[in-house]
Amino acid sequence: MFELLTIGAVLTCIALVFGLIAVIFRLVFWFVFLPFRIVGVVFKLAFGVLLLPILAIAGIIGLLGLGIAALFAVLLPLVPVVLAVLVVWGLAKLLARPAVVPPPV
Repeated sequence: MFELLTIGAVLTCIALVFGLIAVIFRLVFWFVFLPFRIVGVVFKLAFGVLLLPILAIAGIIGLLGLGIAALFAVLLPLVPVVLAVLVVWGLAKLLARPAVVPPPV
């Protein structure tokens, strides 16, 4: 039983050592590749700044399209009401007679 406990402790120490070595290598590689990461961030920022006008124009076009669609969504249900009013107005104008006959000139 004591042998298994010893083997477990040794394997745990070996795992800790390998983990520590991996962390050290990762830290070293992080510092080695840090300039390339900084250059990558600078390029991403530059391309982002160059794309800002294009994104602004696309956003304005999108908002205009959305506004036109919303306007149609509000006005389209009113079309039958407007047509009914025009039909009633046209019939009233067509069938209207003057209340008094004008005197002959």
